[in-house]
Amino acid sequence: MRARTVWQALMLPPWRFLPSRWPWLALAYTATSATLTLILIPILVATIFLLPLWGILVAAIERRRLRILGLPTPPSGHVHIPHDERRNWLNIRLMEPATWRETASLLTGLVLGSLAVVALFAQVMAFAVLIAIPVMASRHTTDISLFGDTKIVLGPETWWYPLLLVPVALLVFAYLNAMLSAVQGSCTRWLTAPRIAEMDQRVEQLTRSRVAIVTAHENERQRIERDLHDGVQQELVGIAARLGILELELRGGTEEAKKHALRAAQEQTERALTSLRETVRGIHPAVLSDYGLPAALEELAGRSTVPLHIDDLGFPRLDPAAEAAGYFFITEALTNTAKHTTAPRLNVTLTTNNEHARIEARDDGHGGANISQGSGLRGLAERADTLGGELHMSSPPGGPTILTLTLPAATHLSNPTTEVPGANPSR
Repeated sequence: MRARTVWQALMLPPWRFLPSRWPWLALAYTATSATLTLILIPILVATIFLLPLWGILVAAIERRRLRILGLPTPPSGHVHIPHDERRNWLNIRLMEPATWRETASLLTGLVLGSLAVVALFAQVMAFAVLIAIPVMASRHTTDISLFGDTKIVLGPETWWYPLLLVPVALLVFAYLNAMLSAVQGSCTRWLTAPRIAEMDQRVEQLTRSRVAIVTAHENERQRIERDLHDGVQQELVGIAARLGILELELRGGTEEAKKHALRAAQEQTERALTSLRETVRGIHPAVLSDYGLPAALEELAGRSTVPLHIDDLGFPRLDPAAEAAGYFFITEALTNTAKHTTAPRLNVTLTTNNEHARIEARDDGHGGANISQGSGLRGLAERADTLGGELHMSSPPGGPTILTLTLPAATHLSNPTTEVPGANPSR
């Protein structure tokens, strides 16, 4: 059986445990524990009043260190804090049981880390002695006192006797490091793992997100149905009527009447196509799938009634759901700018870093907007939360209004470099 965790490795017989990778992994874990302890003790003495905050930080590090031991990494027991509640972050965290469990984990880690410091020091000293004695004995006779009057005499011919203890020391210290790391890792995992109540709270949050997604999809379906009924369907009915008139004119009308009926049918068909294109764009623009968000916004700028300026600072390709959320975020911002402000244009900035992609929409209108008063922005906020992102609004009276959408920056395609056919430059 192949050991997958440090506990399983401790069950192996010595002749399988010692040549495996686990003694080295246990040594690495023990060494990092000792290093963290030596770094944290003076810091905590100087900032003892920040102990809970240090507990949160160190617990996040310790959860990742569990991978060294092959132990499952527990999720954080902290609740997700919406962006508009971030100002109360400290109060919320101090009221959570997870914070105090992580503080207990920090103190437990310091105790076990101190044991790791002692164990590593003893190992270094033991191997130093086992190496130094043969070196001294190879040059001249050396007396070694063991217990009381018991002595061992080593000389140039018997200098190698202490080296027989090296395999024993390796085995003992390997098991010692593995036991220390296994105990500390298990304590860390038990203290930092979420409890049943916290997991129920997460399930409730996920349930709310799922309900929000289902509701958003149903609203979108109804919107598409309404657009098709009120737009495309009416235009198709108009085409049918025009074709009926054209048929009557072809039977007995004048040449001029026939041409007029044909032109009317052609114009009605073009209007139906235009209405259908607008409806399709509202569902999911093809340029968004083919070329990404910056290109789709360039195309949107070409047909927007509100001037749209786009500043692309190296925006990557995102997950399709994230790109769709970003596109409809800008269309909603354009709609709000046209309806509720006197801003001359909408400025969009696209930026990214290693973890997040950021879309900022800014208008210099009169401000005073509230995200809770708009169903469109509320729906986008719920969609962003479902995708692991955030929607934030800043709109003081007098302006400007700044909408910021943050999404995970996990990319699946490189940035598009192909020129988009028909795309107009930013206005």
